[in-house]
Amino acid sequence: MRIIHTSDWHIGRRFERESLEEDQRAFLNWLSSQVEERGVDLVIVAGDVYDRSLPAEDAVALLDEGLNGLRAAGAVVALIPGNHDSARRIGFGAVRQALGGVHVFADDQHVPIPWIFRSGGEQVALIAVPFLDPYGVPAPHPDADGAARTRTHEHVLADAVDAGRALLDLANPVPTICVAHAYVSGAEESESERALSIGGTDRVDPALFAGFDYVALGHLHRPQRIGGSDAFAYSGSPLPYSFSEIHPKSVRLLEFDANGLTGVDTLPIPVGRPVVTLTGTLEELLGDKAHDRYLDHWVAARLTDRTVQTQPMERLRARFPHAVNLRYVPTGDADGPAVTTGPAGAALEERPKQDVILEFLAELRGHEPTDSERTLIDDALGSAMAAVDA
Repeated sequence: MRIIHTSDWHIGRRFERESLEEDQRAFLNWLSSQVEERGVDLVIVAGDVYDRSLPAEDAVALLDEGLNGLRAAGAVVALIPGNHDSARRIGFGAVRQALGGVHVFADDQHVPIPWIFRSGGEQVALIAVPFLDPYGVPAPHPDADGAARTRTHEHVLADAVDAGRALLDLANPVPTICVAHAYVSGAEESESERALSIGGTDRVDPALFAGFDYVALGHLHRPQRIGGSDAFAYSGSPLPYSFSEIHPKSVRLLEFDANGLTGVDTLPIPVGRPVVTLTGTLEELLGDKAHDRYLDHWVAARLTDRTVQTQPMERLRARFPHAVNLRYVPTGDADGPAVTTGPAGAALEERPKQDVILEFLAELRGHEPTDSERTLIDDALGSAMAAVDA
Protein backbone atom coordinates (compact mmCIF):
# COMPACT_ATOMS: atom_id res chain seq x y z
CA MET A 1 0.00 0.00 0.00
CA ARG A 2 1.25 3.48 -0.89
CA ILE A 3 0.24 6.59 1.01
CA ILE A 4 1.17 10.25 0.53
CA HIS A 5 1.39 12.43 3.64
CA THR A 6 0.92 16.14 2.98
CA SER A 7 -0.42 19.07 4.98
CA ASP A 8 -0.83 22.84 5.31
CA TRP A 9 -2.12 23.55 1.83
CA HIS A 10 -3.56 26.90 3.01
CA ILE A 11 -5.77 27.14 -0.06
CA GLY A 12 -6.71 30.79 -0.59
CA ARG A 13 -3.61 32.23 1.01
CA ARG A 14 -1.81 35.21 -0.46
CA PHE A 15 1.93 35.91 -0.34
CA GLU A 16 2.07 39.41 1.08
CA ARG A 17 -0.66 40.84 -1.21
CA GLU A 18 -0.03 38.59 -4.21
CA SER A 19 -2.31 35.75 -5.24
CA LEU A 20 -0.99 32.18 -4.93
CA GLU A 21 -3.91 30.60 -6.75
CA GLU A 22 -1.92 29.47 -9.79
CA ASP A 23 0.95 28.13 -7.67
CA GLN A 24 -1.51 26.20 -5.50
CA ARG A 25 -3.28 24.85 -8.57
CA ALA A 26 0.08 23.76 -10.00
CA PHE A 27 0.85 21.91 -6.76
CA LEU A 28 -2.50 20.12 -6.72
CA ASN A 29 -2.05 19.10 -10.37
CA TRP A 30 1.45 17.84 -9.63
CA LEU A 31 0.17 15.89 -6.62
CA SER A 32 -2.46 14.21 -8.77
CA SER A 33 0.22 13.28 -11.30
CA GLN A 34 2.28 11.66 -8.53
CA VAL A 35 -0.74 9.67 -7.37
CA GLU A 36 -1.22 8.30 -10.88
CA GLU A 37 2.46 7.68 -11.71
CA ARG A 38 3.33 6.03 -8.39
CA GLY A 39 0.13 4.08 -7.82
CA VAL A 40 -0.75 5.90 -4.59
CA ASP A 41 -3.74 4.44 -2.73
CA LEU A 42 -4.37 7.10 -0.08
CA VAL A 43 -3.56 10.81 0.34
CA ILE A 44 -3.52 12.11 3.93
CA VAL A 45 -3.90 15.88 4.44
CA ALA A 46 -2.93 16.73 8.03
CA GLY A 47 -4.81 19.99 8.47
CA ASP A 48 -4.87 23.64 7.38
CA VAL A 49 -6.58 22.72 4.16
CA TYR A 50 -7.79 26.31 3.79
CA ASP A 51 -6.02 29.44 5.00
CA ARG A 52 -9.11 30.93 6.64
CA SER A 53 -12.03 29.52 8.58
CA LEU A 54 -14.35 31.27 6.10
CA PRO A 55 -12.62 30.66 2.75
CA ALA A 56 -13.28 32.75 -0.33
CA GLU A 57 -15.34 31.30 -3.17
CA ASP A 58 -12.25 30.92 -5.38
CA ALA A 59 -10.51 28.92 -2.65
CA VAL A 60 -13.48 26.57 -2.30
CA ALA A 61 -13.56 26.05 -6.06
CA LEU A 62 -9.82 25.34 -6.17
CA LEU A 63 -10.03 22.75 -3.39
CA ASP A 64 -12.97 21.11 -5.13
CA GLU A 65 -10.92 20.94 -8.34
CA GLY A 66 -7.91 19.52 -6.48
CA LEU A 67 -9.88 16.80 -4.70
CA ASN A 68 -11.53 15.81 -7.97
CA GLY A 69 -8.08 15.50 -9.50
CA LEU A 70 -6.81 13.23 -6.74
CA ARG A 71 -9.86 10.98 -7.01
CA ALA A 72 -9.59 10.81 -10.79
CA ALA A 73 -5.93 9.83 -10.40
CA GLY A 74 -6.98 6.88 -8.27
CA ALA A 75 -6.41 7.88 -4.63
CA VAL A 76 -8.77 7.96 -1.68
CA VAL A 77 -8.35 11.15 0.38
CA ALA A 78 -8.40 11.46 4.19
CA LEU A 79 -8.17 14.95 5.67
CA ILE A 80 -8.55 16.76 8.97
CA PRO A 81 -9.11 20.47 9.65
CA GLY A 82 -6.27 22.49 11.15
CA ASN A 83 -6.27 25.60 13.30
CA HIS A 84 -6.82 27.77 10.20
CA ASP A 85 -9.91 25.80 9.20
CA SER A 86 -13.43 25.77 10.55
CA ALA A 87 -14.14 22.18 11.58
CA ARG A 88 -17.89 22.58 11.05
CA ARG A 89 -17.58 24.21 7.65
CA ILE A 90 -14.99 21.81 6.31
CA GLY A 91 -16.94 18.89 7.77
CA PHE A 92 -20.17 19.80 5.97
CA GLY A 93 -21.41 16.81 3.99
CA ALA A 94 -18.65 14.54 5.33
CA VAL A 95 -20.84 11.43 5.25
CA ARG A 96 -21.79 12.07 1.62
CA GLN A 97 -18.21 12.93 0.64
CA ALA A 98 -17.01 9.64 2.11
CA LEU A 99 -19.22 7.82 -0.40
CA GLY A 100 -17.16 9.49 -3.11
CA GLY A 101 -13.81 8.61 -1.58
CA VAL A 102 -13.04 11.83 0.33
CA HIS A 103 -13.06 11.16 4.08
CA VAL A 104 -13.23 14.28 6.25
CA PHE A 105 -12.52 13.79 9.96
CA ALA A 106 -13.79 17.04 11.42
CA ASP A 107 -15.76 16.03 14.53
CA ASP A 108 -13.97 17.82 17.37
CA GLN A 109 -16.69 17.13 19.95
CA HIS A 110 -16.40 13.33 20.18
CA VAL A 111 -13.63 10.76 20.41
CA PRO A 112 -12.04 9.77 17.08
CA ILE A 113 -13.34 6.47 15.73
CA PRO A 114 -10.67 4.31 14.04
CA TRP A 115 -11.12 4.16 10.27
CA ILE A 116 -9.89 1.05 8.46
CA PHE A 117 -8.59 1.73 4.97
CA ARG A 118 -8.20 -1.29 2.69
CA SER A 119 -6.48 -1.53 -0.67
CA GLY A 120 -4.87 -4.35 -2.63
CA GLY A 121 -5.26 -6.85 0.17
CA GLU A 122 -3.54 -4.58 2.71
CA GLN A 123 -5.13 -2.44 5.41
CA VAL A 124 -4.24 0.32 7.87
CA ALA A 125 -6.17 1.85 10.74
CA LEU A 126 -6.26 5.65 10.97
CA ILE A 127 -6.86 7.62 14.15
CA ALA A 128 -7.51 11.03 12.58
CA VAL A 129 -7.80 13.85 15.13
CA PRO A 130 -8.95 17.28 13.92
CA PHE A 131 -7.32 20.34 15.46
CA LEU A 132 -8.76 20.73 18.96
CA ASP A 133 -9.25 24.23 20.32
CA PRO A 134 -8.82 23.69 24.09
CA TYR A 135 -11.70 26.10 24.79
CA GLY A 136 -13.96 24.84 22.02
CA VAL A 137 -14.00 21.14 22.86
CA PRO A 138 -15.05 19.18 25.96
CA ALA A 139 -12.85 19.76 29.00
CA PRO A 140 -9.96 17.35 29.50
CA HIS A 141 -10.58 14.36 31.73
CA PRO A 142 -9.59 14.83 35.39
CA ASP A 143 -6.43 13.29 36.76
CA ALA A 144 -6.54 9.90 38.45
CA ASP A 145 -7.00 11.64 41.82
CA GLY A 146 -9.99 13.57 40.49
CA ALA A 147 -8.16 16.90 40.15
CA ALA A 148 -9.15 19.01 37.17
CA ARG A 149 -6.63 19.35 34.34
CA THR A 150 -6.07 22.68 32.64
CA ARG A 151 -7.45 23.34 29.17
CA THR A 152 -4.31 23.03 27.08
CA HIS A 153 -3.86 21.63 23.61
CA GLU A 154 -1.72 18.83 24.98
CA HIS A 155 -4.38 17.70 27.46
CA VAL A 156 -7.32 17.65 25.03
CA LEU A 157 -5.21 16.06 22.28
CA ALA A 158 -3.87 13.38 24.64
CA ASP A 159 -7.43 12.50 25.68
CA ALA A 160 -8.53 12.19 22.05
CA VAL A 161 -5.53 10.10 20.99
CA ASP A 162 -5.87 7.82 24.02
CA ALA A 163 -9.58 7.33 23.34
CA GLY A 164 -8.98 6.50 19.68
CA ARG A 165 -6.16 4.12 20.55
CA ALA A 166 -8.41 2.31 23.04
CA LEU A 167 -10.96 1.64 20.29
CA LEU A 168 -8.49 -0.19 18.07
CA ASP A 169 -9.32 -3.87 17.63
CA LEU A 170 -6.42 -5.47 19.46
CA ALA A 171 -7.71 -8.89 18.51
CA ASN A 172 -7.17 -8.07 14.83
CA PRO A 173 -4.00 -5.94 14.79
CA VAL A 174 -3.31 -3.89 11.67
CA PRO A 175 -0.73 -1.14 11.06
CA THR A 176 -1.83 2.15 12.59
CA ILE A 177 -1.47 5.80 11.59
CA CYS A 178 -2.28 8.79 13.77
CA VAL A 179 -3.08 12.03 11.92
CA ALA A 180 -2.90 15.22 13.98
CA HIS A 181 -2.40 18.97 13.67
CA ALA A 182 -0.20 20.17 16.51
CA TYR A 183 3.07 21.76 17.57
CA VAL A 184 5.15 18.88 18.93
CA SER A 185 7.85 19.94 21.38
CA GLY A 186 11.29 19.96 19.82
CA ALA A 187 10.10 20.77 16.31
CA GLU A 188 11.27 23.86 14.41
CA GLU A 189 8.73 26.45 13.31
CA SER A 190 8.75 29.11 10.59
CA GLU A 191 7.48 32.70 10.67
CA SER A 192 4.25 31.88 8.89
CA GLU A 193 2.81 29.48 11.47
CA ARG A 194 0.23 31.18 13.59
CA ALA A 195 0.80 30.46 17.28
CA LEU A 196 -1.98 28.49 18.92
CA SER A 197 -1.41 30.21 22.24
CA ILE A 198 1.30 31.91 24.22
CA GLY A 199 3.65 30.80 26.96
CA GLY A 200 4.30 27.37 25.48
CA THR A 201 0.83 25.98 26.26
CA ASP A 202 0.37 25.06 22.58
CA ARG A 203 3.22 22.51 22.73
CA VAL A 204 2.47 18.81 23.00
CA ASP A 205 4.69 16.03 24.27
CA PRO A 206 5.76 13.63 21.49
CA ALA A 207 5.26 10.76 23.95
CA LEU A 208 1.47 11.01 23.62
CA PHE A 209 1.76 9.52 20.11
CA ALA A 210 3.60 6.40 21.28
CA GLY A 211 2.64 3.07 19.76
CA PHE A 212 1.58 4.12 16.25
CA ASP A 213 3.32 2.74 13.18
CA TYR A 214 3.33 6.24 11.68
CA VAL A 215 2.39 9.72 12.94
CA ALA A 216 1.36 12.15 10.16
CA LEU A 217 1.65 15.69 11.50
CA GLY A 218 0.53 19.06 10.21
CA HIS A 219 0.87 22.67 11.42
CA LEU A 220 4.60 23.39 10.99
CA HIS A 221 5.67 24.35 7.50
CA ARG A 222 9.19 22.92 7.61
CA PRO A 223 9.37 19.22 6.67
CA GLN A 224 11.05 17.45 9.57
CA ARG A 225 11.28 14.23 11.49
CA ILE A 226 10.59 14.12 15.20
CA GLY A 227 13.26 12.40 17.25
CA GLY A 228 15.05 11.43 14.07
CA SER A 229 12.33 8.91 13.22
CA ASP A 230 11.03 8.43 9.68
CA ALA A 231 7.80 7.20 11.26
CA PHE A 232 7.03 10.47 13.10
CA ALA A 233 7.14 13.55 10.91
CA TYR A 234 5.79 16.80 9.53
CA SER A 235 5.41 16.85 5.77
CA GLY A 236 5.54 20.66 5.74
CA SER A 237 3.62 23.05 3.51
CA PRO A 238 3.75 22.59 -0.28
CA LEU A 239 4.73 26.22 -0.97
CA PRO A 240 6.69 28.92 0.89
CA TYR A 241 4.31 31.12 2.86
CA SER A 242 6.89 33.45 4.45
CA PHE A 243 10.41 34.66 3.74
CA SER A 244 11.78 32.33 6.41
CA GLU A 245 10.72 29.28 4.38
CA ILE A 246 13.86 28.90 2.27
CA HIS A 247 13.91 25.12 2.81
CA PRO A 248 12.92 22.70 0.01
CA LYS A 249 9.26 21.71 -0.13
CA SER A 250 8.10 18.11 -0.41
CA VAL A 251 5.51 15.47 0.40
CA ARG A 252 6.21 12.08 2.00
CA LEU A 253 5.53 8.79 0.21
CA LEU A 254 4.92 5.93 2.64
CA GLU A 255 4.86 2.22 1.93
CA PHE A 256 2.99 -0.21 4.20
CA ASP A 257 2.49 -3.92 4.29
CA ALA A 258 0.80 -6.18 6.84
CA ASN A 259 3.69 -5.69 9.27
CA GLY A 260 3.67 -1.89 9.20
CA LEU A 261 5.75 0.85 7.64
CA THR A 262 8.32 -0.52 5.20
CA GLY A 263 9.64 2.60 3.50
CA VAL A 264 9.54 6.41 3.32
CA ASP A 265 10.54 8.55 0.34
CA THR A 266 10.62 12.32 0.08
CA LEU A 267 9.10 13.67 -3.14
CA PRO A 268 10.44 17.18 -3.88
CA ILE A 269 7.76 19.59 -5.09
CA PRO A 270 8.96 21.17 -8.36
CA VAL A 271 6.39 23.98 -8.54
CA GLY A 272 5.97 27.23 -6.62
CA ARG A 273 8.02 30.40 -6.43
CA PRO A 274 11.04 30.33 -4.06
CA VAL A 275 11.81 33.18 -1.66
CA VAL A 276 14.88 35.27 -0.95
CA THR A 277 15.79 38.24 1.25
CA LEU A 278 18.38 40.60 -0.23
CA THR A 279 20.31 43.15 1.84
CA GLY A 280 22.23 46.17 0.56
CA THR A 281 21.79 49.71 -0.68
CA LEU A 282 19.16 50.22 -3.33
CA GLU A 283 21.80 50.81 -6.00
CA GLU A 284 23.62 47.63 -4.98
CA LEU A 285 20.47 45.56 -5.24
CA LEU A 286 19.63 47.06 -8.61
CA GLY A 287 23.13 46.74 -10.06
CA ASP A 288 24.67 43.50 -8.78
CA LYS A 289 24.48 40.90 -11.57
CA ALA A 290 24.84 38.12 -8.99
CA HIS A 291 21.20 38.77 -8.11
CA ASP A 292 20.03 37.82 -11.60
CA ARG A 293 19.29 34.31 -10.30
CA TYR A 294 16.55 35.75 -8.09
CA LEU A 295 14.47 37.32 -10.84
CA ASP A 296 11.81 34.59 -10.51
CA HIS A 297 11.79 34.64 -6.67
CA TRP A 298 9.55 36.38 -4.20
CA VAL A 299 11.96 39.10 -3.06
CA ALA A 300 12.20 40.94 0.25
CA ALA A 301 14.58 43.90 0.24
CA ARG A 302 16.44 45.13 3.30
CA LEU A 303 17.85 48.51 2.34
CA THR A 304 20.95 49.79 4.14
CA ASP A 305 20.74 53.30 2.65
CA ARG A 306 21.23 56.03 5.24
CA THR A 307 18.39 58.05 3.72
CA VAL A 308 14.94 57.11 2.47
CA GLN A 309 15.08 56.42 -1.26
CA THR A 310 12.72 57.75 -3.91
CA GLN A 311 10.20 55.17 -5.12
CA PRO A 312 12.32 52.21 -3.99
CA MET A 313 9.68 49.53 -4.50
CA GLU A 314 8.87 50.67 -8.03
CA ARG A 315 12.56 50.66 -8.91
CA LEU A 316 13.08 47.24 -7.34
CA ARG A 317 10.14 45.77 -9.23
CA ALA A 318 11.60 47.02 -12.49
CA ARG A 319 14.38 44.50 -11.89
CA PHE A 320 12.68 41.96 -9.60
CA PRO A 321 9.08 41.56 -10.86
CA HIS A 322 8.08 39.68 -7.71
CA ALA A 323 9.50 42.04 -5.08
CA VAL A 324 6.79 42.29 -2.43
CA ASN A 325 8.44 43.42 0.81
CA LEU A 326 10.77 46.29 1.69
CA ARG A 327 12.27 47.53 4.95
CA TYR A 328 15.11 49.81 5.90
CA VAL A 329 17.92 48.35 8.01
CA PRO A 330 19.06 51.00 10.50
CA THR A 331 22.80 50.26 10.33
CA GLY A 332 23.42 51.89 6.96
CA ASP A 333 27.04 50.80 6.98
CA ALA A 334 27.05 47.46 5.18
CA ASP A 335 30.12 46.82 3.02
CA GLY A 336 28.04 45.43 0.22
CA PRO A 337 24.98 43.41 -0.71
CA ALA A 338 24.28 40.11 0.99
CA VAL A 339 21.65 37.42 1.04
CA THR A 340 20.03 36.67 4.40
CA THR A 341 17.46 34.12 5.49
CA GLY A 342 15.14 36.27 7.55
CA PRO A 343 14.11 39.83 8.30
CA ALA A 344 16.75 42.08 9.75
CA GLY A 345 16.44 45.38 11.56
CA ALA A 346 13.41 47.48 12.27
CA ALA A 347 10.56 47.93 9.84
CA LEU A 348 10.06 51.38 8.35
CA GLU A 349 6.72 51.63 10.11
CA GLU A 350 8.42 51.04 13.48
CA ARG A 351 10.59 54.17 13.21
CA PRO A 352 9.44 57.55 14.55
CA LYS A 353 7.08 59.06 12.02
CA GLN A 354 8.75 62.48 12.22
CA ASP A 355 12.13 60.98 11.30
CA VAL A 356 10.77 59.17 8.27
CA ILE A 357 9.00 62.29 6.95
CA LEU A 358 12.01 64.53 7.53
CA GLU A 359 14.39 62.09 5.83
CA PHE A 360 12.03 61.76 2.88
CA LEU A 361 11.77 65.53 2.43
CA ALA A 362 15.54 65.95 2.69
CA GLU A 363 16.15 63.26 0.06
CA LEU A 364 13.44 64.59 -2.24
CA ARG A 365 14.45 68.26 -2.09
CA GLY A 366 18.20 68.00 -1.49
CA HIS A 367 18.25 70.03 1.74
CA GLU A 368 17.11 69.72 5.33
CA PRO A 369 13.58 70.98 6.22
CA THR A 370 13.42 74.40 7.83
CA ASP A 371 12.37 74.94 11.44
CA SER A 372 8.95 76.14 10.33
CA GLU A 373 8.50 73.01 8.22
CA ARG A 374 9.50 70.82 11.17
CA THR A 375 6.92 72.61 13.32
CA LEU A 376 4.25 72.15 10.66
CA ILE A 377 5.02 68.39 10.44
CA ASP A 378 4.88 68.00 14.22
CA ASP A 379 1.54 69.84 14.36
CA ALA A 380 0.08 67.73 11.56
CA LEU A 381 1.16 64.46 13.21
CA GLY A 382 -0.21 65.64 16.54
CA SER A 383 -3.58 66.46 15.01
CA ALA A 384 -3.67 63.10 13.23
CA MET A 385 -2.91 61.15 16.41
CA ALA A 386 -5.51 63.15 18.33
CA ALA A 387 -8.12 62.26 15.70
CA VAL A 388 -7.22 58.57 15.97
CA ASP A 389 -7.49 58.63 19.77
CA ALA A 390 -10.80 60.49 19.74
